[in-house]
Amino acid sequence: MTRRQAGRQRGVSLIEAVVALGVMAFGMLALVGVQATLRSSGDLARQRTEAMRIAQETLESYRAYPALAGTTGQVDFAEITTLARTAFVATGTALESRLNTTFYTTITAPTVTNTAAMKPVAVTVDWTDRSGQFQAVELRSLIAGVPPELPGSLALPPSRDPFAAPRGRHRSVPSTAFALPGTELSVFKPPRRTAGDVAWIFNNLTGLVTSLCTVDTSSTSASLAADTTFIANLSGCTSATAQLLSGYIRFAAGDPTVTETESPNGGTLNLSIVLTLTSSGHPTTATSCFDDSTDDATTAAGRREVVYNCLIFSNTDRTWAGRLRIRPRAFLSSSVWTIADSGSVNYKVCRYTPLSTNTGTRNIDHPLDYTTTGSLPGAGLTSQNYLVIGADFSCPTETPTTGDPFNSNTLIHQDGTTTYNNP
Repeated sequence: MTRRQAGRQRGVSLIEAVVALGVMAFGMLALVGVQATLRSSGDLARQRTEAMRIAQETLESYRAYPALAGTTGQVDFAEITTLARTAFVATGTALESRLNTTFYTTITAPTVTNTAAMKPVAVTVDWTDRSGQFQAVELRSLIAGVPPELPGSLALPPSRDPFAAPRGRHRSVPSTAFALPGTELSVFKPPRRTAGDVAWIFNNLTGLVTSLCTVDTSSTSASLAADTTFIANLSGCTSATAQLLSGYIRFAAGDPTVTETESPNGGTLNLSIVLTLTSSGHPTTATSCFDDSTDDATTAAGRREVVYNCLIFSNTDRTWAGRLRIRPRAFLSSSVWTIADSGSVNYKVCRYTPLSTNTGTRNIDHPLDYTTTGSLPGAGLTSQNYLVIGADFSCPTETPTTGDPFNSNTLIHQDGTTTYNNP
């Protein structure tokens, strides 16, 4: 009986081996399936990553528009619009080797008439994966119509100018200039003795003049700022880069006191402004000056000051040096007045400055002659003011004090004693 039982157990090991081989075979098949699934999922993940990168780059390229409108060869804000489905073209061998499918991009962006509005933009990237299934990713965002120089200005160092920018503009932009709606520009028609056809376009951020315009003589800064056709096309304007030099010329009767220097009480004289540059590299037309003096003695008697505005057409460095002088002119019914050191019928010219001597060289302190020493490249100069007094009197002085907003100290500017300070 023992022998019979042993015989019956023969072949058990073979059966166990067959069962184990079957189990292993099923395991290997499952492992192959897992590997196939992992490869497919990895391939799809890579494609999704590439599609997301394409969508992000497309969207960021739109955010980096160079201008609101009018740029040649680049997509500006106004040109961000709906684009039909197109194949993405890879650039570079390394990138092409990663793209094992063809990606297509579709842009959805409505037309916005107001350049300052928010423009909703959707970038869709689609493709067909390894298994033939349609796949897509989409990014949506809002792009604001903001002049590109505004974000760029955040990288600039803070201004050390203690005075706030009037109306949110650079202090070199005249306060009487009018902002052009929808832009970062202002238009200014300089006051003149007769009706003029000249207007200047200022950049509100830099304070530089960017265009010179020929306009109708009856127009004003306000009317130009309300003219939508003028704003859209800047018709009659040519590009230029110039810096402003401006101020007032006041007149005091008798021996001027400090009080009179702060509130002069004399009528105006007829005059013109002469600005001569000693720096180099400027365009042929180096300066352009206008003032609102008058040829009529009766009108001049009722006025308190003369406004002048000069443009210095910039060189490469946007720095300049030179001399500004007042040139006497005659009224229609009288002879030319004279700048001299003495004489009851003559006059001398003083300039408002906190400097205690004529040796100062910083432009902002209104020196005898302007130099580039201590000046900021590209900066305009405003409030460069003068006081005309009788030749027998001295320029009124006041001890400069820190933080005095009404420092009315003056120094001699022109007294006719030398060719240097004559017109």
